[in-house]
Amino acid sequence: MEDDSTGRSRFRNIKKAVVNDEEHQSNYYPGVKIEYFSQGSDLDSAKIGMLFSIVGGIIALAIAIAQFMTSELDSDMEFLYLASGALLLVLFSYIFVEIQFHRHREISIVHDYVLSFGHLFAILGAFWLSRWALYFYCVYFPDTGIMCHGEPTQSDWMPGEWGILVQAIVFVGLGTLQWMQNDRVKATILPRLVTVLSPLVILLIGATIWVDWADGDISLPLILATIALTGAGMWFGSTSNRAPLFLSSAFLSSFIPFVYELNVGGGAGLSLLAIVVLMQGVFASAKGLSQTMIQRGSIGLVMMVLIAEFWAVDSKLDIIIVESIDSSLLSLPLFIWLSLLIGYFIPVHMRRVPWMPIGLAVGLSLLPSPGSALAWALALIAFVYMLNQPQTRRWVADWTYAMLATSWFIVNWLSWIGGPFQILSLDPNFLIIPPASLLILGYFGSRHGKLSSAPYHLAVILILLSHEMLFGTGSWLPLMFVLYLMLLLLREAIEVNQVRQDDVNARNNTTMLVLVTGFSIFILEWMGRLDSGLGKQLGITDLGLEALLLSVALYALGRNLRSIEYDLGRIFSGLFSSLLEVSDWNPLTGEWSSKKNVKHIELGPAMRASMILPLLIFSLSAAGGSQTWVVLLLLLPIMVLMREILFELPQDNKTRAAGIWLLFFVGLPWSFRIHTALFTGDADAVSSAQIIFDLIMISGPLLGHVMLTKQGVKSEEGNAADWLLYGVMAVALLDVSGGIVFVTMMMLAMVRSIQHKRKDPIILLPLIWAFGSILLTELPASIIDYAPKITSLLVVRSSLFFGYEFPAWIGLGWLIIGLVPLIFFARENSSKGSEIENPYPVIMPFTSLLLGLHLLVAQSHLLLLVAVIAAAIGAYISGKMAVFWTWPLFFALSLDFVAQEELWLGDEWESQVFTITSLVSWALTILYWKGILQSRSPPIKEENIVGGLYTKLESFLMLKNPISREYLGNSLLAYSLIFSWLGIESFMGIAFLISAFVVSYRLWEQRYTKIIFISVIFQAIAIDNTINEIFHSGGLEASGIWLVLVGLFMTWASWRTWDWEWNEASDETIIKLSNYAGIYAACYVPIGALIASVDQGMWLFGAILSVFGGVQMMIGFEQDEKWRRIYTLIAIPIGILIIAGDISNGILQGVMYLLAALTLFGQGFLYMSRAGLQVSGTTAVSGVVEEEITTSETPPPVNEPDISVEEEADGTQIESISIPAPVLPSPKRFDSGKGFDVELPHDVMHRIISALDATSYDGYRPIVKWDEHGRVILDFELI
Repeated sequence: MEDDSTGRSRFRNIKKAVVNDEEHQSNYYPGVKIEYFSQGSDLDSAKIGMLFSIVGGIIALAIAIAQFMTSELDSDMEFLYLASGALLLVLFSYIFVEIQFHRHREISIVHDYVLSFGHLFAILGAFWLSRWALYFYCVYFPDTGIMCHGEPTQSDWMPGEWGILVQAIVFVGLGTLQWMQNDRVKATILPRLVTVLSPLVILLIGATIWVDWADGDISLPLILATIALTGAGMWFGSTSNRAPLFLSSAFLSSFIPFVYELNVGGGAGLSLLAIVVLMQGVFASAKGLSQTMIQRGSIGLVMMVLIAEFWAVDSKLDIIIVESIDSSLLSLPLFIWLSLLIGYFIPVHMRRVPWMPIGLAVGLSLLPSPGSALAWALALIAFVYMLNQPQTRRWVADWTYAMLATSWFIVNWLSWIGGPFQILSLDPNFLIIPPASLLILGYFGSRHGKLSSAPYHLAVILILLSHEMLFGTGSWLPLMFVLYLMLLLLREAIEVNQVRQDDVNARNNTTMLVLVTGFSIFILEWMGRLDSGLGKQLGITDLGLEALLLSVALYALGRNLRSIEYDLGRIFSGLFSSLLEVSDWNPLTGEWSSKKNVKHIELGPAMRASMILPLLIFSLSAAGGSQTWVVLLLLLPIMVLMREILFELPQDNKTRAAGIWLLFFVGLPWSFRIHTALFTGDADAVSSAQIIFDLIMISGPLLGHVMLTKQGVKSEEGNAADWLLYGVMAVALLDVSGGIVFVTMMMLAMVRSIQHKRKDPIILLPLIWAFGSILLTELPASIIDYAPKITSLLVVRSSLFFGYEFPAWIGLGWLIIGLVPLIFFARENSSKGSEIENPYPVIMPFTSLLLGLHLLVAQSHLLLLVAVIAAAIGAYISGKMAVFWTWPLFFALSLDFVAQEELWLGDEWESQVFTITSLVSWALTILYWKGILQSRSPPIKEENIVGGLYTKLESFLMLKNPISREYLGNSLLAYSLIFSWLGIESFMGIAFLISAFVVSYRLWEQRYTKIIFISVIFQAIAIDNTINEIFHSGGLEASGIWLVLVGLFMTWASWRTWDWEWNEASDETIIKLSNYAGIYAACYVPIGALIASVDQGMWLFGAILSVFGGVQMMIGFEQDEKWRRIYTLIAIPIGILIIAGDISNGILQGVMYLLAALTLFGQGFLYMSRAGLQVSGTTAVSGVVEEEITTSETPPPVNEPDISVEEEADGTQIESISIPAPVLPSPKRFDSGKGFDVELPHDVMHRIISALDATSYDGYRPIVKWDEHGRVILDFELI
């Protein structure tokens, strides 16, 4: 597009760019032109929209018909009158269609529509006529309980239960006749859809009518009727060679039993689902159905089965087929599960329904005992059978295995929860069989390439986290589980020399095995599940002797595996990258492919699982001791850690950072145990265990620092240096004595941070001091109690740190932590040298300084306010504008303290404080707009910031790039708006009202295409508040009307492509602006209508929604905007249904449902026209070579026509394929059946075959046609 602003109208006349054919044409065949649907209409979207519209219309029409059918009539003879009218309408409809077919041998889209309505009213007429026939029969041949319920003369008379089967036979016969007519006249999908769904809709309505005829039960005639009607619907769908029709019938057939269960209860309705599922499996094996669509649709069918199982378990339903089947082994969930297993066995073999074995695995979690043991045995046998079948896809096997493990995990926990799930408990003698089988199958399956390693590892984790493993009785099961993992690890250690360094998969598996083994031992020891009584027999109590031995063995095996083991950073970064895989669909191969962007993170050899986990396990198990001497055992893991760091591992910052974090995790269990003992006991003095622990914890870092310094490791560059300091601060939080570790480590962290100018640790120091002080002050006994008493420092005051109360001496720490960096910052800026590239941070140290002064100084609220104002003045003078990112927040906080203490603004000061802050923020904003606020700031260097996300974020916050200053001005503007909103109760909200509209103007002036429309929400809130404050009512309606008006205006602007007076904006910008305006308007109008109709009634909301949906439909089809058409599909029917719900008259409700159906049908026809789906389903969206046909005595040679190949993939580029020149076949001649032959010349035949060879058309059937212009079309129809 060209951007020409001269002489431009406010309403842009912009056409969407269309890609030339040459850009798409990848293969060339003489006389063959491949057309892409993306050049014209979006065919796939149009088909989906058509299907949604028509299906929705059918549902709405079915509801309308049900409304008419269930309405009470004055006499049974009226059924005959209604049937006569319906059959008369059917007669006219069929005659209209037959005349068209006999004249032209095809029917148009209008005749399809008429035929569909004819089918619908034929079903309706058949119902009324058969209902009258039953009445007629009972008048002359009365019986009791078969066809009649009493005498027809009685007021409560109704047909008997066998009348259900009579009506079902009528509907099946009528559906068969309609199906034959559809085939004869070559009807398209709409009449076929009506024929497929009609018997199922009748069965659905029968949940109200037929159940009453059967005396409230699901009797034998009703079961036979269900089999007949669901079978007929699915047979019609399967023989149509159209997978959407079959899926529609299958879904509706699965839904009907749920409706019957709601009406009847007891399990009779859900028992029908098992019969339906068996039939579904048979029909799903029809060869004409699309494998891809059936595969995707099977997900929904599986979900319905799982929902039915859950319902049956939760409500304790029984199998009821005419009579209740009482069996302790066969329950209703098991009955449904077995039907899924048997019914879909053949389709699974045909690779059509891969979600069925996965669903069967999930369904095991909802089967009651003892029948669940049988299902588990069958499932495990079936899974073994699946693994040994060559047609089994890897992903299906992986998911099935993972779901088997998940089901056992769920069963184990649900049975512990109890209640209705108590029946899921597996027999104790059978309980171990599923996990043991899964472990064995997973191990051998992954080793022989039948399974991936990921689901096997998942199964191990799920078994570990099961209730039986964590909370069961006895330690033999956890010990066997751990020994199993240790034996696998031993095998890997023995074969370590056979693993190549470049074998990434083997190394990953070994690393995951070490990680899973160590994690399992750690969790089981933490839960106390490894105590076999060995320690008690040896006289050692409280210590986890078993875990101690296992940690030593794990460390020994890990040392042998360290040459092939990856560190945790590489493992977790690989897992994270797997979660972020981008999947692409290849239409040529019909498969998904994944693209990985793996960026491995190396944390160093110290962060190996074989080093971390043994130390953690040893520390956890040893920390269980209660004697004081046990604390000395902490020296053992620390000594091992120091030996590794000092003598075996690389001596760099990564190793040091890893070492300090390992020290933290090693000391964490001890710190936790000592804290627990202090808080639960009655400690009134510091114990020796507290002192010993703290001394041991500080000895490691100090000794390591001294020795590494002697060895020459002094570098503090890189992120590892920051993580080293983070680790030091984390170790400080482990303090148990009341200051030895905390104060020492915080001093060390601060000194190293200041010395090497590590900005992030300096920023984090005040927060760590706050959290550490909370832990320190909560100790019942600490060394601080023995310090000299200074009364002024022991006064407890409320701090600015979330109002938490601290003694005043805590402020000394904040004061020092904040003051030292500020002094160094002032020293750097006082020098007359060049500009400082990496200055000390200011904002967080200044905040720390304020926190300290607030605690140390009495009556500090005035000091705080003065300090905040001084900070703003100092930031302006020194040019440090970054302060203003958060300054309004501190100003509001300090002003609130002053107003609260001094009562300057009265008792209701909060809203006034926010309003004053809003005015101050407005002053700063205006100063920024005038250029005064940033006048003393250094100029910005026009250069790209090199570095990662953190570096770019830092440069942005420190205002080192041009756009950051613009965002600072916007943030001040946002502060003004937000604080005026918080102060909405003061001054009648006038400040917020003005702020909302001024912000909108500013956003328009700054050309923010997205945010400008969000400001409308604030305008509506402000209008609501101000009107309520002034008039005490009407604010809600006014805000709703405002949203509707603004939404209509934005819709008009979007439709007309108004440039919003942005004359300098390009066409691309205006297109985006128009799209945003239309989308926001589509949200604001219904929201505003809903708000405005609160007092008027929901009919107003429905009316506005329907009318607005019609406007969107007009614009959507006119301007080819998909989202508007989708919006219409939802808005209009919902609006009409809302109006219907607000009407009490049943007949009028039926009329509204009928209107919704007609609206959806109308949209469906628009989608048909858009997709080019005429009678034959053929579309040609671009010009082709036309061939004129003339008659003569000697037929002229046939000119070479072009063949337009329509592709089912939207905009897919076909890869170039080298095709050897074939031998030209003889012309192929076909008998037309009308007295003449049709001959395809050999060159045309060759081009058709070549085009088919280069095109993937799975799920489509190629058809060669001629259109009304004599053009040859190679079409693809959906199977």
